[in-house]
Amino acid sequence: MLQSAEYARHVFESAPAATPESVGRAVAARVERQSVLYEPGRESVFVLTEAVLRTWPGTPALMLAQLDRLLAVESLSTVRLGVIPWRRPVPVLPRHGFMLCDRRAVVVETFGAERVSADSAEVASYEETFGRFEGAAVFGGEVRELLLQVMKEFRDLGDTLTP
Repeated sequence: MLQSAEYARHVFESAPAATPESVGRAVAARVERQSVLYEPGRESVFVLTEAVLRTWPGTPALMLAQLDRLLAVESLSTVRLGVIPWRRPVPVLPRHGFMLCDRRAVVVETFGAERVSADSAEVASYEETFGRFEGAAVFGGEVRELLLQVMKEFRDLGDTLTP
């Protein structure tokens, strides 16, 4: 939901048996899915670990564009973006990504697929886990400051990689 098109392209190109056609369709679908971020009256809350911000496919330039995307999305009135800084322990070891959908379902992301569950006990378990992550995260000015710091470090890294 937060990936720039180019970042998503790198993600999908790394999948086994990826073809240019399947990657193109997957990127287009991911970008289209992001339209919900702009719907008035809907709130989307995201929590990432700082490690996600520093784990980079491709180039520093790709990560600068991705971090810029996060700054833009964070500024939306319909979005709350949080990051758990490296200096704070994570409340639960993140084993995989997941997305809660209006408290009715959870989408669990694995390397090979996404699994959707509407089982109320499973959804409740993921809600509790998300609440713990959210409680450990920084938001607002603190998250913007963190994103800008990571961007500076990627710019510096890019400068050292340029011949």
